[in-house]
Amino acid sequence: MEHRDSDVPYFRETSAAPAVQISEKFKPFFGFCGLPTLLNRRLLEVSLCDEADRAKLAETCAALGTDYRVVADRVGLVTPRVICQIINEACFTVQEGTATMQDIDLGMRLGTNYPHGPFAWANAIGVDRVYAVLEALWQDTHDERYKVCPLLKRQALRGKPFAV
Repeated sequence: MEHRDSDVPYFRETSAAPAVQISEKFKPFFGFCGLPTLLNRRLLEVSLCDEADRAKLAETCAALGTDYRVVADRVGLVTPRVICQIINEACFTVQEGTATMQDIDLGMRLGTNYPHGPFAWANAIGVDRVYAVLEALWQDTHDERYKVCPLLKRQALRGKPFAV
């Protein structure tokens, strides 16, 4: 993380953990969705650590010419949480022998018009990053829907992309 002048907001990529206590030195402080393939989108997904910084966020995004939406400062924000869950469910589907990675990727691209199938998307984001988001969600919530599929965990720990 690099520090910028105090009059320029400090952004942090918040794909794996919500903001905790922030030093006054780094205020205003915004979280954003910065995972590969999820950053260069029409809207920047941003979280505020302090509601008092909302005007500074608007000013900063206007200066950058960036449209944005404020979401809750929670683990995974919104988009990474959804995409990583889709990837995780696709892994369970392959692990159970219901479909192949190639069939799932093709079905999701053609059936939902997603830019990538779940396995190609995991490779583009980084399997290790997908695993990190889901593991952080699991640690934060202990909700069964965030339990990482063993296939995904194995690929991430081996540092290997999916063979699609």
